[in-house]
Amino acid sequence: MLTPLNEGVFNFFFSFFYMDLVNKFCEENNLLLGEKIAKGWTSFIYTAENKFGKKFILKVLREKSNRKEMVKKESEYLLLANSVKVGPKFVKADFEKNIVMYEYVDGIFMSDWIFECNNKKLLLKFLKEIFSQTKKLDELGLDHGQLAGAGKNVLVEKGKPVIIDFEKASTKRKVHNSSILESYFFRNPNSVIVKKIKEILGADFSKNKKFV
Repeated sequence: MLTPLNEGVFNFFFSFFYMDLVNKFCEENNLLLGEKIAKGWTSFIYTAENKFGKKFILKVLREKSNRKEMVKKESEYLLLANSVKVGPKFVKADFEKNIVMYEYVDGIFMSDWIFECNNKKLLLKFLKEIFSQTKKLDELGLDHGQLAGAGKNVLVEKGKPVIIDFEKASTKRKVHNSSILESYFFRNPNSVIVKKIKEILGADFSKNKKFV
């Protein structure tokens, strides 16, 4: 059993080894490692740039994660989504270093964007586009699995939604992408998101079926 001191030393060297893998990935792909922008149960998210200044995302499996198939699943399902022009563009995966690389999305979380919107025309355009994307995923038989909740798995870049984070997606369960978002946007009378959308759309709120 590790003592607190020994555990601290172990974690230090493990973290050093972990970052060494990330740095090696960047070196091999001529990338400049940027900042850590997110930390989840499964992964750390870093930005990186190539020599032309183009930004990318590096999604790196956490050393203590029990989802060892994250890189394989994220790559497989993101590529499948890309086949119908959904999601950030997949670039590559390194299965030895447990890193997925895809294009950077310069956007904000969907929930934040909705509260900042206050423009009926822009919101209608957004809703039309997001349901177009979820229908494509439904037709593929690819269920994202995490589209609702806090609205953090959809980024909005220049008014256009980009669905991210496909590690929990599946082709083996019934698809709920469109129905989940319909509920998120329109069905819960106690939801602040629903209230905000209703406030912006006014009479058009009751016509929400036209999106689904």
